[in-house]
Amino acid sequence: MGKAKTASKNNPNTREKAIEYFINGQKISPVKIVSGKSSFFGAEYEASGDLVVGPNGMPLPWDRAKQG
Repeated sequence: MGKAKTASKNNPNTREKAIEYFINGQKISPVKIVSGKSSFFGAEYEASGDLVVGPNGMPLPWDRAKQG
């Protein structure tokens, strides 16, 4: 008996469509932010390249930004 054939990760039929995220009608994308000794993934507006900031003026982490 041979090995069972597994599904290829490169099979276009099994790929999921990329999810697009928006804030205030503007598309956002993840960006790595490095600040001093720490780094995290934040968000930027694709059109302008500006960081997405919260009410306190600090960059929002990607997980919070993609929730809208």
